[in-house]
Amino acid sequence: MSLVDLGKKLLEAARSGQDDEVRILMANGAPFTTDWQLGTSPLHLSAQFGHYSTTEVLLRAGVSRDARTKVDRTPLHMAAAEGHARIVELLLKHGADVNARDMLKMSALHWAVEHRHTHAVELLLRFGADVHAQSKFCKNPLDIALDNSSLELAEVLQVAMQNQINTNPESPETLTIHTSTPQFIIGPGGVVNLSGIVSPGHSSKHTGDAGP
Repeated sequence: MSLVDLGKKLLEAARSGQDDEVRILMANGAPFTTDWQLGTSPLHLSAQFGHYSTTEVLLRAGVSRDARTKVDRTPLHMAAAEGHARIVELLLKHGADVNARDMLKMSALHWAVEHRHTHAVELLLRFGADVHAQSKFCKNPLDIALDNSSLELAEVLQVAMQNQINTNPESPETLTIHTSTPQFIIGPGGVVNLSGIVSPGHSSKHTGDAGP
């Protein structure tokens, strides 16, 4: 059997989660080729279709954990978009890039939020996913959650945003967070929009007004 045929069979075995077949093919020298049409590797396919043990076999064999498809998606993108939380965790524990972006500048976190996979979102956040990252359409994960009326996820993401600000107070993103997601409080004078208070355009004026 030619190397091309072995590579094709490895892709098929990974897609269907045939662990033993994957092991046999690799032992016989099957190359880690990608699908010519989409650029998906065996690891992309096992992650996309939720085959945990096959994903583990491939990672241990040395398949690139951050391989890219023709639209720059990694296996982590695939697992997160499909909500395969155990595979998300497995990939992250093997060192997958939690903040890798595809051609739309979407991270795995963006895709997990887009498809409302709460457990995957929580795992990505725990492994340090950048909650402020913006897609090609200038949307961060919280924007996507709000667009989809995913209020539970929006709450989780708001907490994560605040935690990341506290961890890295010098981050340039800190000045844009409240402008994209206004928050309000009820004060003695009525409703106060916090986004106006923290925006760069108002900070100096408020500071001056507060002086003696």
